[in-house]
Amino acid sequence: MPIMTRMRDSMPLILFGLLIAFLITIVFEWGMDYMGIRGGNRSDVVGVINGRKVTYQEFTEMVQTYAESQKAQAGKDLDEEQLKQVREQIWQSLVQEELLKEQMVKLGVKVTDQELVDWVRSDNPPEDLRRNFIDSTGQFRRDVYEQFLADPNQFVRDPRGSNPNYGSKWLKQYEESLRQRRMREKLQSLVGASVRVSEGEVRQRFSDQNEQLNAAYAFFDPNQLVKDPDVSVNEADQKAYYEENLEVYKLEASRKLKYVSLLEKPSASDTALRIKDMEDAVGKARAGADFIGLVSTYSDRPDSGVFFRHGELPPSIETPTFSAKVGDLVGPISDNDGQHLLKVLAERKGTNEYLRASHILFSMEGDTNAVRARANSVIDVLRKGKDFASAAQEYSRDPLSADKGGDLGWFTRGRMMPSFENAAFKGRIGEILGPIRTSYGLHILKVTGRDSRELKLAQILMSITPSPQTKNDLYDRARDFAYTAADMDFAKAAQEAGFTMQETQVQEKGGVIPGIGFNESLTRWCFKQSVGGVSDPFTIPNGYVVVNIAEAKDAGVKSFADVRESLQPLVLRKKKLEKARTIAAEYRQNLAEGDSLRRVSTINPSIPVQETGTFTLGGIVPGVGRDPVFIGTVSGLKPAQISQAFLGQRGAFLVQLLSRSAFDSVAYNAQREMLHSRLLQDKRSRFASDWLEKLKENANIEDNREMFFR
Repeated sequence: MPIMTRMRDSMPLILFGLLIAFLITIVFEWGMDYMGIRGGNRSDVVGVINGRKVTYQEFTEMVQTYAESQKAQAGKDLDEEQLKQVREQIWQSLVQEELLKEQMVKLGVKVTDQELVDWVRSDNPPEDLRRNFIDSTGQFRRDVYEQFLADPNQFVRDPRGSNPNYGSKWLKQYEESLRQRRMREKLQSLVGASVRVSEGEVRQRFSDQNEQLNAAYAFFDPNQLVKDPDVSVNEADQKAYYEENLEVYKLEASRKLKYVSLLEKPSASDTALRIKDMEDAVGKARAGADFIGLVSTYSDRPDSGVFFRHGELPPSIETPTFSAKVGDLVGPISDNDGQHLLKVLAERKGTNEYLRASHILFSMEGDTNAVRARANSVIDVLRKGKDFASAAQEYSRDPLSADKGGDLGWFTRGRMMPSFENAAFKGRIGEILGPIRTSYGLHILKVTGRDSRELKLAQILMSITPSPQTKNDLYDRARDFAYTAADMDFAKAAQEAGFTMQETQVQEKGGVIPGIGFNESLTRWCFKQSVGGVSDPFTIPNGYVVVNIAEAKDAGVKSFADVRESLQPLVLRKKKLEKARTIAAEYRQNLAEGDSLRRVSTINPSIPVQETGTFTLGGIVPGVGRDPVFIGTVSGLKPAQISQAFLGQRGAFLVQLLSRSAFDSVAYNAQREMLHSRLLQDKRSRFASDWLEKLKENANIEDNREMFFR
């Protein structure tokens, strides 16, 4: 039966899927940021998690299993960067799994055999198992499912064919994975058990999303109402501001680095080898070999033949390809991504017409009549035979096309400004058109091509990349430099080795290192070393980096002297805001109960009163933006009530609530359970994330991966 065949085909992949599911469960279900890691030191193990050693063999086997699962899905091996990401994911899953296991023991979380039996035999078995027993109509085949549970060996066959009891062994492993999954679910329930959502929170969420408000507001702009000379700022004011905002002036621990980057580039022999391969492919193609077969044999990118329109190929490939006939070979052509050999398999007429055109752009700044006269004079010399490309290089103000002789490439309707496009599609090939006015300026236009063909192409792409030997040679060179630089001045060592030395800084909390990129292993190393330390080579995208600790700064607070100059405008603004609020408060005192806020404008026409229009408390207030103080103030008003003066993000305000829609009890009752569920899920997710983060902060984790993997 087909479902049993599918079951047999699918089961060997489920083991791989379980590892993926575990990672997904940890990252998404627990809401954890899996990129945070800790430092370690050299040892014979990859890392230690609260005393639990992770061996090199254990770690690499997990990485290999995961990589094989990805290969099974993608149909190709993972590259170096992808393997690096896999190692990171596996390490983070190990850290989290170990910490969660400790908590399970601490909290007494257990799952009995009967619980698993009840789950698997229930009407709602595990989804990753259940979906293998869905027939072509989408129905769950309970009868086949029961056959599987009774004898898994008839469904799950050993890929090597040597173990007739492979299915039973697989089922036992799957049973253990279910046990761990159920234990994690129980732990998550325990952790989130204390999280509650009140009725008030649910009503507030409903109100924020559904209630419609309209308000009038008077904005007291400190920049207009308070002039700089009206405010004095002295040193005492600056010191007071500094003390009030010390948090802003905190400094993370940082390290100043000198570094040398060694980037992977294909060697001459790498290039020669690929060119030889291409010559072999060309020879066979010209001898009449099946080109599609050659693509399968030689190409780095599968390509069995698709139709291309103008503008969809790189310019270096497009021109010779669209100049060829059906059956022609095109190339080899060298481009940024390697060597290309193409064959035109078929041609058809497309539904869209494409143009190729060149232009000369004149900016309309200054005297527009003079600009137009200049454009017309250039048109005259072009029509008398002046080369368009040289004229574009001389006159055009379009920096992207001028160096290319004004060439805009191929385009179809809808890609250009309407006036430009209309003139182009009406023009003849070779005709000088213009001047044409657009928002960019004046254009002189020449149509150089017109075509609606689409070509079916097959191509062999041979990327020219560094070979494993070239990569090893580069690593050896980086390692030799690191060894030499450790015993002498880093800058001098770089100069003698012919490298360019650069400088950058790294913060203790990590993130992107300017010039180097995101590299947690390097960041950890930097904060374990003293000034003068020189690193072993660290892997970066497409190469290696060797760094020297040039300067170390501990965490602290910027001194008052260091920030004093920057405090002047900040204190000035603060005082102007306070004065603006004082002015707003004075206007508020002149308003009696029942007054309209618009009376402010009658008192002082320079202070406009505007209406927001309808808005919700959870959205953006028209004319004001997402100002929490404004929203909080207006939410507490009754219709017609005018607020006291308050400071928003841009200045001082008075606001009057004009209307608020009635609370819709029917709609609330209909949405209440859904809102309660979402709020509870959000709060539990945040709580679990914070809880896991705290576990990691308090854990003793050593990460020695950089000692084993480049």
